[in-house]
Amino acid sequence: MGSFYRALSKQLIKGYVQQRAVVPWYQQEQQLSLVEQWWKDTCYPVWFKYVKGPYERYQYEHAVAELRGYGLMFDDQHNDKDPIVERAIELLPHDLAVGRHRRLMRAFEMNTKKTHLPVEEQNYDPMVPYLAPFMEEAKFQMQEEQELLNFHPWDRRLYSGPTTGFGETSPYTCFSCW
Repeated sequence: MGSFYRALSKQLIKGYVQQRAVVPWYQQEQQLSLVEQWWKDTCYPVWFKYVKGPYERYQYEHAVAELRGYGLMFDDQHNDKDPIVERAIELLPHDLAVGRHRRLMRAFEMNTKKTHLPVEEQNYDPMVPYLAPFMEEAKFQMQEEQELLNFHPWDRRLYSGPTTGFGETSPYTCFSCW
């Protein structure tokens, strides 16, 4: 009887080893069924050409029009309280930092007055990334500091905004009035 269980165990282990590949399943080439292949070859191009593509173009043009209306650049939308953005703003040259601040103040004022920039001043590309290279440099600097200080993010709790001392770890999680 022991030899039967030994043979059964060998067969089960052999089958398990064959199922378990050296390459993880998500890195293996996936075989599509005939229906999936037909869907991919026939429906996807139509979907992207007539639905998703035009909708994404509309979203992009709408975002550009909104930014131009207030005189903002795309990188002006980043949150100042984010540590990487905060460091990148510190790294900005003085003229770019002042320009960013003035654009934000002008946009705030126009938003409160419900107005937009004159059309003559809206002739620029708001999608030019002026902050991106400084954000990359800030990420590199912060990573370098963390490695030098042997800092691990899981060793502390991040307080990213005003707190009341009642234990909240993120802004806007406490009551603003009682």
